Amino acid sequence: MGGQYLLATLGCKVNQYESQLLRGVLETAGLRPADRPDTHTLAVVNTCAVTATASRKSRQIIRRLSNGGRIPVVVVGCGASAEPERIREIPGVAAVFGHDVDVCRELQEFLTQGPGSLLLAGNGATNVDRPDEQKNEGCIRPDTASGVQRTQTAHSDHNYALPIVKKEHEFAERIDAFPGHQRAFVKVQDGCDAFCTYCIIPRLRPGVRFKPPETVAQEVRTLVRSGHKEVILTGIFLGAYARQTALRKRWDARSTPLVDLIRLLAGIEGLERLRLSSLEPGDVNDSLLEVLGSDNPCVPHLHLPLQSGSPNILRRMNRQYSVDDFVDMVSRVRSALDRPAITTDIIAGFPGETEDDFEATLELARHSRFCKIHSFPFSPRDGTAAAKWSGDFVHPSVIRERMKRLADVERSLSYAYRSEFVGKTERVIVEQSGKNEESVESLGEGMFQFAITPIAHGRSDRYFEIHFDPMGARPGDVIQVKIDRVTPTRTHGTCIEADPTWVSLPVISQVGTVV
Repeated sequence: MGGQYLLATLGCKVNQYESQLLRGVLETAGLRPADRPDTHTLAVVNTCAVTATASRKSRQIIRRLSNGGRIPVVVVGCGASAEPERIREIPGVAAVFGHDVDVCRELQEFLTQGPGSLLLAGNGATNVDRPDEQKNEGCIRPDTASGVQRTQTAHSDHNYALPIVKKEHEFAERIDAFPGHQRAFVKVQDGCDAFCTYCIIPRLRPGVRFKPPETVAQEVRTLVRSGHKEVILTGIFLGAYARQTALRKRWDARSTPLVDLIRLLAGIEGLERLRLSSLEPGDVNDSLLEVLGSDNPCVPHLHLPLQSGSPNILRRMNRQYSVDDFVDMVSRVRSALDRPAITTDIIAGFPGETEDDFEATLELARHSRFCKIHSFPFSPRDGTAAAKWSGDFVHPSVIRERMKRLADVERSLSYAYRSEFVGKTERVIVEQSGKNEESVESLGEGMFQFAITPIAHGRSDRYFEIHFDPMGARPGDVIQVKIDRVTPTRTHGTCIEADPTWVSLPVISQVGTVV
């Protein structure tokens, strides 16, 4: 009965969350995850279109998973909204569902009433034949959601909730587990209308919406009961939670809906960590810092996208903050939180970026002491203002050189930040335990020693990963790890809360002489 699916996700945390909704629909309909990458009878690709490169990668994956058009592929996500006609032309694409429809409901109908029902009949079909008129329409129909539908069948123990618009700016989709991850993402906000000049997302997700607080709390309680000790709140513009726009000049400054949501979630029993995915200077007010600094599950880590340290480039990007705003925010964060981890995004080679502009970005990065920099080369995206400024494009070779310099600064800042914690103890949620790693140690006089040692790793409250001897720790355990040493690429520690009946020792595999 049924077939095997392969679900591929590109892009942001919101996409990863939405893929969990799709997984629920697939399994409730009777499909099961593919045993191997080449055994699927249906592929679903959740695409990204934030850059031209992301769109290209999405199309490449669609082609690969369709196996030359022999396996049907359902395409969803931002790429499906950005270029539906181009995607429909790819051999094997059976349906394209953009953000203008209820994707979960469309997928459910495709599987139970449409061409995808062939896969559930157990007839071994590996292709979905579509009438030409259906192909041209791309299976996109107006959203008909009128309520939350929770479905459970004998095929799966997974419950899923279809999206519902209770009010104009609300939605209530939910998941009950995030398989394969110790940390669970929870989408609480969707949509953006800020229109940064490099970003296509406001055109693809234009409706600024939010999930009601109690709905979020119910979802988090369920995820905690499923074993997830850390939850990450995410959205397209998280700071606009419970607002009708992402434009701060139109906000009621007296209201603090995101802070109110955090306070509500902080009281959930069993929730060890609450992390926020991304914020901007205007989002980090005194109320937020107060709740983050309280004795609650909130961690001392904030992701604060800078994008550029040049006043001129920030204006051209149409960002809603200045360099002075960013510097002030970092200062307030460091005053309110204990040794906070501050991570960021930076774009290199934005149109018109001069060497002085880029140097200003590096200087501000060093001043902010970021512990992690996610760097991106500028990629012109059709449909954005910046894509039209071709006369100001920075030469690709210059962008590559700036990306390298940015990576050098990132490594230096990461190493310096992690070095502050040598000899200190950090709380860790174990993500992987007992993976064997090989090492080589010189014994002198041409002798060397190979060792295979079980190594576990997990993420600390301050976001960086720590590798340590597992000492009986299992994935999902919350433990204390003393940091022994750091390298430019790793942080090593010793588990100080371990099962005393289990001791791990290196296994010597070979001792010999170098020839």
